[in-house]
Amino acid sequence: MSLKIMFLDELKGFYRSRVMLALWVGMPLLALLIHTFQPKLQGGMTLTLFATFVVSSISGTLASIMLSVGIIHEKSRGVYSLFLVRPVKKNSILFGKFLAVFSCIVVAGIITILISLLYDHLKGNPINQALLREAGKSLLTGFSTMAISSAAGVLIGTLAPSVLVGVILVLYGGNQLSVLGLLPTMLKLPYPWVFSLGFGVVVTTVLLFLAAFLFNRKQF
Repeated sequence: MSLKIMFLDELKGFYRSRVMLALWVGMPLLALLIHTFQPKLQGGMTLTLFATFVVSSISGTLASIMLSVGIIHEKSRGVYSLFLVRPVKKNSILFGKFLAVFSCIVVAGIITILISLLYDHLKGNPINQALLREAGKSLLTGFSTMAISSAAGVLIGTLAPSVLVGVILVLYGGNQLSVLGLLPTMLKLPYPWVFSLGFGVVVTTVLLFLAAFLFNRKQF
């Protein structure tokens, strides 16, 4: 069974789940509510720019929890033992889950930004090239942190013995790793979004292959 088939199978399950539907609807709504009722938190930014920060800070954590909890549940129910009699690589299971969840949160981010742009337009805030450029850079940086968080969720799900331990590790470990995606911005490097994407690719790849290595050593 190829990675493509595993990805499509996982994607079908995730985008039909209530959690993902809530994310696609709830993320734009959450950004709008915070922007409207807590103006001091966003310092006069347009909703479009503010939404990019909300997406990167919340979506990654949710994706990490979904992945870790899902893998832990499937391990405890003996789901993976069924794959031993089927032509499927263990790596494909983890990579398929990661790609499916990451794709869904990317869609959530894009939906949030599009709704934010529409809101800003209706409020009379000009949607110019500079705003779109800044929003795009912030969103790419956000995707980098979300990828790291998601990969950390896969690794934690592989290692954690229980859901409680997995969630704690995500909240206090995975979130710290995702900060690596913001490191170029914190260090004020030139073109920080480019470095963020590079960091995101490298750290995500390392975490995923470490998870795959450990997962392949497990007996189901």
